[in-house]
Amino acid sequence: MSYPIIYYMLSRLMFAMSLTLLIPLIASIHWQETSSLDFLGAIICSLSLSVFFNNKGKITNDDISIREGIAITGLSWLFASIIASIPYLSGHYMPFVDCLFEGVSGITGSGASVVSNIPSLPASILLWRSLTHWLGGLGIIVIFIALAPQAGIRGLKMFEIETTGPTEDRPLPRFKSTARALLVVYFSLTFILIALLLLCGFNMSEAVNNAMSTIATGGFATHNDSMGHFNNIPAEIIIMIFMLIGGGNFSLFLVAWKRGYKKIFADQEFRVYLIIFALISVAITVNLAAATGLNLFTALRYASFQTAAVISTTGFSTTDFDSWPAFSKYCLLIVMLTGGCAGSTAGGIKITRVILLFKMINRIVKEKLNPDHIVYLKFDTGERLDTVLNRTSRFFFLYIFLALIGALIFTIDGLPIMDAIVLGISAIGNAGIAYGAANDFSQLNNLTKIVCCMLMVIGRLEIFLFLVMLKPSFWQKGASW
Repeated sequence: MSYPIIYYMLSRLMFAMSLTLLIPLIASIHWQETSSLDFLGAIICSLSLSVFFNNKGKITNDDISIREGIAITGLSWLFASIIASIPYLSGHYMPFVDCLFEGVSGITGSGASVVSNIPSLPASILLWRSLTHWLGGLGIIVIFIALAPQAGIRGLKMFEIETTGPTEDRPLPRFKSTARALLVVYFSLTFILIALLLLCGFNMSEAVNNAMSTIATGGFATHNDSMGHFNNIPAEIIIMIFMLIGGGNFSLFLVAWKRGYKKIFADQEFRVYLIIFALISVAITVNLAAATGLNLFTALRYASFQTAAVISTTGFSTTDFDSWPAFSKYCLLIVMLTGGCAGSTAGGIKITRVILLFKMINRIVKEKLNPDHIVYLKFDTGERLDTVLNRTSRFFFLYIFLALIGALIFTIDGLPIMDAIVLGISAIGNAGIAYGAANDFSQLNNLTKIVCCMLMVIGRLEIFLFLVMLKPSFWQKGASW
């Protein structure tokens, strides 16, 4: 373990966080808000950490190992979450645990908010909430590699670690070119959505904040009743489309950019993603129309938007889905589990893993029916399929296990068992929504909020990185690893 390299990279990341905090600081000065000092305090803290790490850090000619890559990635999310919480804490907008929760939820793209009166916050604080989503959505590591000239070959391991999903595929031969291209796509989609929301009647502040939250599949809205506040059907359709885009594989969009849009629909994972969205939307539409008496158009409007918001783990809403029939809520739970595509800003298990799990089950059934036959699986991956299957099954087990452990703690803290289970799945899947007693995150006890923070970070790190970092031997300088 080379600590100087870790310190060096962390110093650059903390400096980048300081530069990002300048955006809401300038906005608060322009709008003559008292929150200017809150951001100034956060910048001082971030710069102090940058100087501290820089004094201990040193760039060397040695290539970064997988251990340093994991350490840098994990610690970056930790420190970024802390820095993201400071503006809330400095302004005394909420208690300490709530500040931490809001920061973690923002950086991890979960979108679960403990703010009871969102419009009462200064506009610059609302901008910072959305910025934390935008930074965390694509990944602060990927953004750092795309912009930092010093990253060099050292960024490769961090890029591969940051890429979510069971396989590591790069659409461009050079990893830094890939990171920069992803950033260009990310910027482009954000600005396109801002322009479209302005055309739909949103003011600039609402368009910018909601666009960043949508592309990052985060879900921090500018009003307590989320998108339902606007009651704007064209905007809902546009946001729904962009939520689905945010839940798609950004690397696939790069391939489509180079080779044509048909590549998107030729991808098995993206097709399954859209099929699941369509089937669940139709199922919920029929259930809402039959159980609540809504006309088909209104039922489809609510069902399709909420399904897109949950499958992409954005967490927006246009209506009180917690009052929906049990069948509809169960359908939402299914897509909350699946999540979006690998390589997306979405959380959840990921569609690729779901496909692999069903393929594995199908192979087992065929082998039981025909013990003498060898059943081969087909899947587009650059790695050995058995390796990917083993990795996927281990991930699925740990994902469900940790969600249930979290739910167990939530029941100790007073939540009903089903509400606790949904909250556990939501937290580790960075979905940002829950049912029943857990639907209002501001009313949760501190223990539940802290456990949610842990699950959100674990889910964003895709579990194994977090578990590896818990091993004492991981941090030993001379340990064989």
